[in-house]
Amino acid sequence: MTTTTKFRVATLYDKDYVLDLCKNTFSWGDYIDRVWDIWIREPNSIFLVAVNENNIEKPIAIAHGILIPEKIVWIEGIRVDPKYRSQKLATNMYLHILDYARKKGALYSSAIVSINNDASKGLMEKLGFKMISKWTYISIKPIVFPDLDNTIADNSKVAKLNEYQQILNFLTQPDVFKLARKKFVNSWRWHDLTKDRLKKMISNKQVIIFDNNYNNHSQDNDDDDKKGNKIRGIAIIDKDGYWNNPNIFQIIYIHAYSDEILFSLVIKCLELISSKGNKYERVQIFSPSPIKDNSLLFQKFNINYSEQFLLYHKEI
Repeated sequence: MTTTTKFRVATLYDKDYVLDLCKNTFSWGDYIDRVWDIWIREPNSIFLVAVNENNIEKPIAIAHGILIPEKIVWIEGIRVDPKYRSQKLATNMYLHILDYARKKGALYSSAIVSINNDASKGLMEKLGFKMISKWTYISIKPIVFPDLDNTIADNSKVAKLNEYQQILNFLTQPDVFKLARKKFVNSWRWHDLTKDRLKKMISNKQVIIFDNNYNNHSQDNDDDDKKGNKIRGIAIIDKDGYWNNPNIFQIIYIHAYSDEILFSLVIKCLELISSKGNKYERVQIFSPSPIKDNSLLFQKFNINYSEQFLLYHKEI
């Protein structure tokens, strides 16, 4: 079906049309119903709908862009009615949002795409985006502590501000930095983990570390200690949830040098919330490194969903 379309800003009256358009996006539905009321009023953002010029009331495609720190426009929620695909609607919405962002002073644009979404990956590459990192997403529900044995060392702890430099040293090691590209997740948007943000997170007791001071060292670990690299893994947590979902506990960044260390970090993160009464129904974990299906996390926890996402980025 070929039609002449135009773009306009979404209005409150578009909600029912849009939610109907998005209800079968994924096998489990879609998340647009959870973010609609947020996006429609979010400052420094543009919520676009595409309409047929002969029926300007009914959206046939949507897209959302928002300016986030570091002069980045984050693009999300692109949906196109199947009847109107292959008409460059998604491409033109991207271009419209990028033009809006440039006028607002943005210098970069970012977005995530499922590793299985070939159409979106192709679109990103066509528009000049480069894939800069790959992230593993894991959902644990229900939250049930596994039986632990002596092979799982409990050497993780909440970081203190005087350990900031050690933490920064770990995060800026070439192999660690290359994986994460200095990013962490906030409400399903990837932000820069700046020095100021890191210090604030440590002060807020959001940073968990695995420190070699509390572990038996291998020869490799001894070499690291001589270089001052005693930290072998880091997790950053967010207890506030997202999208008005305070019952979701997120580990918004985690990276470790072994499967056992990764597991130890997750256990410590969950201990922090269980000790104060668990109000959470789900744990979400975001990692810039692969977490294999045979890892301790998968063996010990009820992983109800996992997926990999590609983070795309470009100068605009």
